[in-house]
Amino acid sequence: MKKNILLTFVLVLFTAVSFADGVPTKNNVNTITNGSAVVAGDDFLLPDGYFNINYNLGWTAGDMSNFIGENSYRGFSIDGRKFINDKITIGGYMGWTGFFEKFDRKTYPIDNSTTVTGVGSNTYYNFTLGMNAHYYPLQNSAIKPYVGVSVGPTYQTINTQIGRYYIENQSWQFMIAPELGVFIPFGPDSDVGVNTGIRYNLVSFQNTNYGISNGISYFQWFVGISFEY
Repeated sequence: MKKNILLTFVLVLFTAVSFADGVPTKNNVNTITNGSAVVAGDDFLLPDGYFNINYNLGWTAGDMSNFIGENSYRGFSIDGRKFINDKITIGGYMGWTGFFEKFDRKTYPIDNSTTVTGVGSNTYYNFTLGMNAHYYPLQNSAIKPYVGVSVGPTYQTINTQIGRYYIENQSWQFMIAPELGVFIPFGPDSDVGVNTGIRYNLVSFQNTNYGISNGISYFQWFVGISFEY
């Protein structure tokens, strides 16, 4: 299954990049020849796009914060983006996130007639892939803020364990993740820099066994390396 997921992501990313072209970029310079002088077009410094590798720190929100209250230090994401005009990119996204919380030994109610005594834990993992779109309002500035959104399927595992009592749900769900970020190059002529921002993730999952009726939601602060190409 992991191989199929990876192949699907590669196909999604290749499809997104394939139909995004026609942008003035570093590799597509408009020139005007006047005698011996060559004048570059105004947008010759625009990149074709970005490739980002991020570490993600997460914290839960809504119903999910009642299920797991601990922050997540286990998360990463990669994405590719290509300009379809001088301010808008489209591309593909892939990420993995894990949340875990352990509880003290006590007696937990299971239903109206059943209780279980033991050490408890709640766990949530997901693997997400999909499409993204971003808007860069200040493309020609030294630093480049952006706003964007990623959408696509996520394969998740959510479980509760109390002693020997164990329930688990594995399923494909739909996720939407708007984000606000900024690319900060390492220097005025650098094609490499820091990519950082905040992302809100909402997964369309409902299950009363876990106390989740309004979807799984969590925030992420992401920071990583961005490469212009």
